[in-house]
Amino acid sequence: MSAKSRIIVGVDKSPAARAALAWAVGEAKRTNASVLAAGVCQLGFEAPHKEELRVALESLGPDTDGVEVELATPHGAPGPVLVELSQGASSLVVGEAGHLRRDVLVFSSVTTHCLRHARCPVVVVPVDDERHSGPLMLR
Repeated sequence: MSAKSRIIVGVDKSPAARAALAWAVGEAKRTNASVLAAGVCQLGFEAPHKEELRVALESLGPDTDGVEVELATPHGAPGPVLVELSQGASSLVVGEAGHLRRDVLVFSSVTTHCLRHARCPVVVVPVDDERHSGPLMLR
C-alpha cells in the first residue's frame, strides 16, 4: 500500500496565495492527497503567520471537508523553505500575482526559486483576472 500523496502550498496574505490554497485543497480532494499549508516566517514572528493561515483556511468553508490540511509556520527564506518542504511531495503550489512586462508574465523571486529548484511539479495559481485562464503547471 502506497503512502498518501502530499501537496505543499505556500500561503501568505496575498489574494494569489489564497487562490493557491483553494486550488491545492480542491486538487487534494480530487486525488485523495493531504495538504501542508506553509506560512513561512522570515523574521520569526509566528503568531501573525499562524493567524493568516487559519483565516485563509476558514475562508474556504466547506470546501475543506474531507481534506486533511496541516498548517505550518517554518522559519527562513520562503523560496528555499518551500523547496525543502516539497521534497517527496506530489506537487508544490504557489500563488502568483505576477505582472506583465512587454506581454511577458514576470514571476516573483519566490515563484522563480521554486520553479528552478523544486524536485516535484510546481503549480502556479494566478489571481483571477482576464489575463489568465487557470493555473499553470510547470516543471
